[in-house]
Amino acid sequence: MPRVKAAPKKCIKSNLQNPANSWVFVIKGEALELSDQYTGTGTPDIVTLRHPNTGESAVFLFSAANNSVQEILSFSDGKRGWFVDESVKNDGKMNLSSPIDPIFLVLPYLRKYCSNQVIPLDQLLRDEEFPETERLLKSSGLKYLNMIADRKGDEELNAFKYNEDKTLSWLKKKTEKLADILKAKNIQVTGGGAVSASFVKTGSPDNDSYLKYAHGIVSEYLMDDLSQKLLKYLNLPEDVPQSTLKRKSTQQTPQQESKKPRNEEENKSGSSNVLDLSKPDPKMPKTQVLNAKDKARNKAASGCKPISSFFKKT
Repeated sequence: MPRVKAAPKKCIKSNLQNPANSWVFVIKGEALELSDQYTGTGTPDIVTLRHPNTGESAVFLFSAANNSVQEILSFSDGKRGWFVDESVKNDGKMNLSSPIDPIFLVLPYLRKYCSNQVIPLDQLLRDEEFPETERLLKSSGLKYLNMIADRKGDEELNAFKYNEDKTLSWLKKKTEKLADILKAKNIQVTGGGAVSASFVKTGSPDNDSYLKYAHGIVSEYLMDDLSQKLLKYLNLPEDVPQSTLKRKSTQQTPQQESKKPRNEEENKSGSSNVLDLSKPDPKMPKTQVLNAKDKARNKAASGCKPISSFFKKT
């Protein structure tokens, strides 16, 4: 789905010795600014983490101090290339960085392991398949982790237990804030996509339309069951699955069932589809009875030659 974000700063990472290993990035400037502010040196690191929606591998960008995290989205549109200084990069893919709240990345671990027990955060974020997950411990956004979990013990222990009521309240605020941004920017969210309202002649969407579209964006970082719970928490109607629509369209009303062909009812009663030669075929046309005018017309035309006789070969 389209995102509403601030204008990013362009950053091209190139390697003139081996342009094939270079990547083209459009990076949100804070990834560079924060690294300079906190460390004075260093460059952002690109790592793979578990995506909070699918659980599969996804690419993220950490600042040099690991206090800021962004998601990397790749776009490839056909056969294109880049001119990097005096070199040509055959792969025309563009990588776009988008800031993400690190709480979304921690949330799946809390739901899975801390629903019925208390676990220190440094132990919770140990993922053997994705060892770079420990970088999240230094993220500045985790200071708000108590908005989705209950802290147990002192701050040094830093242990938490998942709280679903807090989580739904936090997600509701996120969704409503995003809906307000979409509405303030006059984004048209009806008609199958989000576009500027300047190019749409229809009326302005209502608040529920913005809220429903914002819910779809937030759900990109939620597991399916939590997304459905958030939908109910927002008092929004559920989407009817296409399979349900197909089943409803094939069902017949009592009036339609009463209009079934007679032979279909006979087939259900046990009769065979074999043609009975002892009865007249219902498909055979009946013999037409000529009236007096038709007989007189046929008699007058009996002496005339057919028109096709004038076009015979000589």
